[in-house]
Amino acid sequence: MARAELPTKQSNVGDSMSQGALADGWPADRPELSWVQGTSSNVYSIFMRYQELVPSFTQQPESVSGAEMVGGSNNFAVQASRVCAQEEKPQHVPVLLGSNDVCNRTSSSSSDAAANMYSLDTWVNALRAGLDQLAACLPPGATVHVLSIPRVDFLYAAGNAKSLHCPYIIWPAVGICRIVTAEKSGARRAQIGARINEYNAAIRAEVDLYEANADGRNPRGVHFVADWQGSIEEGFQNTSVGTYVFRASDINGTDCFHASVSAQRKLACAVWATNPNGAGAVGECFE
Repeated sequence: MARAELPTKQSNVGDSMSQGALADGWPADRPELSWVQGTSSNVYSIFMRYQELVPSFTQQPESVSGAEMVGGSNNFAVQASRVCAQEEKPQHVPVLLGSNDVCNRTSSSSSDAAANMYSLDTWVNALRAGLDQLAACLPPGATVHVLSIPRVDFLYAAGNAKSLHCPYIIWPAVGICRIVTAEKSGARRAQIGARINEYNAAIRAEVDLYEANADGRNPRGVHFVADWQGSIEEGFQNTSVGTYVFRASDINGTDCFHASVSAQRKLACAVWATNPNGAGAVGECFE
């Protein structure tokens, strides 16, 4: 991977994962504990890693808890427009969206558990709606780092391993991501995981097209990077955010779903390993 020129500002696009929500169990956004914008040494965020290299490095986050790639008032296109509206444009834009696109869908009563999830065409169109704006507004040489969606279907096993309170008391009470947390069938959860894999493969394919300026979609020479290498089923476990299998220690004890402080630290490490300015091996981050 070619090493990019060091940026002086970042603006991240994302959801509650990027807001550090509930990382320490407190039911609120905890941006200081975020993998990307955090200021706590417990997470050693992307922001902190850049500050070590560029002491004057700044950030202007745009992530919002509850955001989707596709729908809602804070989707990718909307957050990208906010990035573009910043007076001083960032040279580094990490993007992590998609979990809510899965979790906000209702469970399917059909033989296909993924039947109510967004189609691949809908997903790709939403992805392009954000990437098009960033390609048009960011300074030449800026980097957009688009990360794969975590396999939220694996949270079922992590929650059950953490405590029986998670599946039997907490998840039903808070109603979180019921498309997977209420799904007892491993085969049906795997169908949801397969759709997530399709979304992630589409991220990589689209990012590669923007990087190559295919069809003139990136005339300013913005650098587009994705972390996705392939699925777990294809033999690529622990090579990207989307191929990590969550453990009990990776989720907090309040909603048994959002990433814990230790998981936020793992995520920061893995993202840095696939960052053009970064270093390290993704697999070592997840050990």
